[in-house]
Amino acid sequence: MEHECFSARRAAVRCAHAGALIVAASFAALTANAAAAAGTVPAQFQGKWVPAPATCESAARLLIEADKLTVVNGADSQALGGIEMAGPGYFAPGYRGIMAVLITEFDAQQPATVTFNVGEKKGVAQIDFAPVMPGKPTPMLTAYNARISKLGLAKRFPLDKVPLKKCAGG
Repeated sequence: MEHECFSARRAAVRCAHAGALIVAASFAALTANAAAAAGTVPAQFQGKWVPAPATCESAARLLIEADKLTVVNGADSQALGGIEMAGPGYFAPGYRGIMAVLITEFDAQQPATVTFNVGEKKGVAQIDFAPVMPGKPTPMLTAYNARISKLGLAKRFPLDKVPLKKCAGG
């Protein structure tokens, strides 16, 4: 006959194992959903964004689509792909706000980052262009600086760190 402590322990181990399987399955489902949507900009952030004081006909604007961001200034434009929406680890632990972050060319030099709902203000966005970085040249730093210099986003587009608003129907 089995001692009751052993059967209670065995039952507890079975329950813990079943619980771990449920948690693992739930995590796998959430991870799969997140991975499927990682390269897609949510619909509420897609559209035309212009400087907050400007009209929606502004020559300087962002056009955000599901899979790319295009920066425009008159006839000059630059499309950036490799879009990723930052995950919860982008913000400080425990962050529960409404900000969201879009990163361009995620697997490369990440030349532009857009933050939505900046400062917890719904409907306000801001683009930040990556700067050339100083420091001892390494192969990675040299490649990064070459790409950022070639793009010249801050020189070509007067939108760096400017509050932006979304245009209706854009």
